[in-house]
Amino acid sequence: MKHPARTPTAMVDLAWAIALVLVAALMGSGLAHAQSVARTEQQRTQEAGSQNSYTTLSDRDRLLGQIWGLSNEEMTRAKVLLEGPRKSFSVENLSPVEALGIHARTDAERRKYAEMFARAFHADVERSLAWNQAFTEAMGRLYPNEPIIDYSGGTPVAAPVGAADALGVPRSLVIDQSPSAQPRPRPASKR
Repeated sequence: MKHPARTPTAMVDLAWAIALVLVAALMGSGLAHAQSVARTEQQRTQEAGSQNSYTTLSDRDRLLGQIWGLSNEEMTRAKVLLEGPRKSFSVENLSPVEALGIHARTDAERRKYAEMFARAFHADVERSLAWNQAFTEAMGRLYPNEPIIDYSGGTPVAAPVGAADALGVPRSLVIDQSPSAQPRPRPASKR
């Protein structure tokens, strides 16, 4: 079978078509490579940014460190610890002092952070008790003939009397379930 003769114009058109296809293919692969490089660079930047976010203190971090009495170095270490295993093992509101104490490098460091936390805890308890005293006094002045909690109409619940006493719940609302409140079996009578 004979092929039709190709004219020089047809040959040029074919060459151009092949050239355009090759250029497009090369450009496509170049574009794909450029996109791949850009994605890799973006990932590196994000990773570096996330690593820096753990080791760079924000204004909030510095303020938190000042509140707890920590240096910037201690706060940075606490921030890293709180993003590491501690994040999985602890409650979300673990303080930086607790994280540093748990991960203390020496006994002296552990004692230092334990004392820092004990002082902060003691001060917080004092503030809470003072607030509670002020609240109780205010309730008494503002509502002198009303109890803070009105138990009238409450349904009695089964609970140990000791727990109710500790919580200040009136005994009239408690059905004592402690072993000492249960009737004792009578000894069998001898006949």
